[in-house]
Amino acid sequence: AVFTWTNLLVVVVELNGSESEALDLVALVTSAVLEEHHLVVGVVVVVDPGVVPINSRGEKQRMHLRDGFLADQLDPIYVAYNM
Repeated sequence: AVFTWTNLLVVVVELNGSESEALDLVALVTSAVLEEHHLVVGVVVVVDPGVVPINSRGEKQRMHLRDGFLADQLDPIYVAYNM
């Protein structure tokens, strides 16, 4: 899921894995977003599966996710800031 925070692009990725796998995933996500969309990712947040809220139609609720991020309620596996 993707949202903006201040002027930064934030990408939240679910991972069923370890912190070392999260480190590898951060580089992969950052590169993929840059190559595919020509956007620089400001923050990559790696969370456990099921953390990203979805509605009854299966759509990601980015505003709820953003609120959880801002309130420091996501309990991430790893957070990478690229500022």
